[in-house]
Amino acid sequence: MKSSALNTLLVAKAIFGKSKSLVNSGDKHSCTAGIILLQDFVELIVLAVLDQLDADEQRSLESKSFDELLGELKKLKVPVVKSGTIKALNKQRVISKHYGQLSEPASVVNYFNTAVVFADAILEHVVGKKLQEIFLTDILRDGPEKDLIKDAILSADKDDFLDSLIKLRKAFFISYEREYCIYAFRAAEQNLGLWGLLGLSASGGGKAHSWTRNKTWMDANVKTPCDYIQVDSEKLKTDCMEWGVSTVDTENFRRLTPKVVETEKNVWHVDYDTNFAANELNVENFNYCLDVVLDFLLKKQEFDTGHKWPKRVKSIPAPPIYIGKPVFESPSPHSRVVGYVNEGFYYTVDRVVSGFDAGERYLYVHLYPQGEELLVGSHMWGYMLNE
Repeated sequence: MKSSALNTLLVAKAIFGKSKSLVNSGDKHSCTAGIILLQDFVELIVLAVLDQLDADEQRSLESKSFDELLGELKKLKVPVVKSGTIKALNKQRVISKHYGQLSEPASVVNYFNTAVVFADAILEHVVGKKLQEIFLTDILRDGPEKDLIKDAILSADKDDFLDSLIKLRKAFFISYEREYCIYAFRAAEQNLGLWGLLGLSASGGGKAHSWTRNKTWMDANVKTPCDYIQVDSEKLKTDCMEWGVSTVDTENFRRLTPKVVETEKNVWHVDYDTNFAANELNVENFNYCLDVVLDFLLKKQEFDTGHKWPKRVKSIPAPPIYIGKPVFESPSPHSRVVGYVNEGFYYTVDRVVSGFDAGERYLYVHLYPQGEELLVGSHMWGYMLNE
């Protein structure tokens, strides 16, 4: 797909998300605002498709009316489904925007559903994918989350909505909820040291409340496998705000999909109640949950890729250190000595640090015996005076 067409679709996607929340509010004023945005969404979809089909970059669209843009689609043999309702949507938008006339919520919901059908039909004809599939395949990075969502869409196409919703939740777990899964701490004692905590947190659970990450708490509170997930709601809200994701939609997604947890590699456990199975295994709920989880994953991906770290491509020779010199716990000669430089040790120098006495410079060093790189207990980290 052309980058310009994809960028237009990204703008349309952002507008669609805003219009969706307004349309579903049930309030006349919000629904009227929603229909104005909804028409912008539809028009951007049309422009993206025409851009994609304009191989020679010869078509001028700036001065054309909305009806003329639909005519351009028909000239290119693109199916324009529900064209009467789509044209009526444009007229209703003019009435609402330029004359301040309120729209009835029921009518707006009908326009919204028609707009989705219209957009999916023309996109499927031109690029072979529906709107959500485009974002999935062209933007979401490769990985297990992407594979699970693809499989979820296939299951939904077969009307297996339980399987499809479970797969969406698995993608969410791998991307985010794993950070609240305390399963790795099930045998840990309450006085687990710092290195033990860091080691176990690498398997997940680092964002869960600290008091849940021990055997005593779990023996008393974990009654089913999915109880290993202990979400800190305040951290979840903070993450959503930082990433620009709707907290309400995220919490809705967690309620409208079965709970899942992966305890061992490819060992999954599922938990859902009978009322959920009776009421939420349908295409409407699947489409909503798909939209929410895609938005969540894309926003998280965008946030993660925005981080910058110092480059480590180049290196400089490590400053020399000398046998018998003390290694201190902190950059001060008055701090505890954690060890001495021994003959036969390898070392790395990670940082140069000013001491608490500003006239002193220290090297932050890592020492370990030759041939025993994997024996963590024999490693030593600390500060050595740079003389």
